[in-house]
Amino acid sequence: MITNNLLEVLDAEVASFPSRASGEQLYAHISKIAARYVASERQEVISAVTEWLILRSEPKTMLAVDIAGKFRLAELRPVLEKLLVDVEQGKAFKPFYARPIKAVLAMI
Repeated sequence: MITNNLLEVLDAEVASFPSRASGEQLYAHISKIAARYVASERQEVISAVTEWLILRSEPKTMLAVDIAGKFRLAELRPVLEKLLVDVEQGKAFKPFYARPIKAVLAMI
């Protein structure tokens, strides 16, 4: 699978996820999909998740933060650190978003 295809799969899954479902269910669903690829196609997962981190858009960016932490994607540290700076400087999201980003940075 090439990165664009994985990114398309993840984008489609987020877009088609039932709106009546909870955010926790969405996170679990996307993590389950990412888990299928992280061992065999780690670089593709990193590339797709990087795209979501750069988006600075909910829910994809924070889903990407979650995936980075769950699968210990240390390669994403620089992108996560940049996201944290943007959150702390008020350029992206509300200040409380810094907490999960810091937690993931501590994990990887």
